[in-house]
Amino acid sequence: MKDKVNVLFMCGYGLGSSAVAEMLVKKGLAAEGINADVKHTAVGELNSLMDWADVVAISKKLSEGLRFKEDTHMVEVVNIMDGAGIAKQIGKIVDAHYPYARKEVL
Repeated sequence: MKDKVNVLFMCGYGLGSSAVAEMLVKKGLAAEGINADVKHTAVGELNSLMDWADVVAISKKLSEGLRFKEDTHMVEVVNIMDGAGIAKQIGKIVDAHYPYARKEVL
């Protein structure tokens, strides 16, 4: 059994906004005691990373019309600067589906 959850951030081009969100959320996940691998990419690269991702963080507008695996968990990103808030949303998914990825926070 793996001890991490894989989180994928997607934006239109895989550069600015998803890279900023990745950095901020990594800090938030560490504060939440969640062991995660976090990557960012462009929407066009979705298919190459779908088997890797447990959680996909994406804006609602970008997700419209995209197809995700049935067991992919989604986090709707409203404010990319709210790393702590996004991490809390991911934390709820972790608790429900990937409890092995949560570690004790000292």
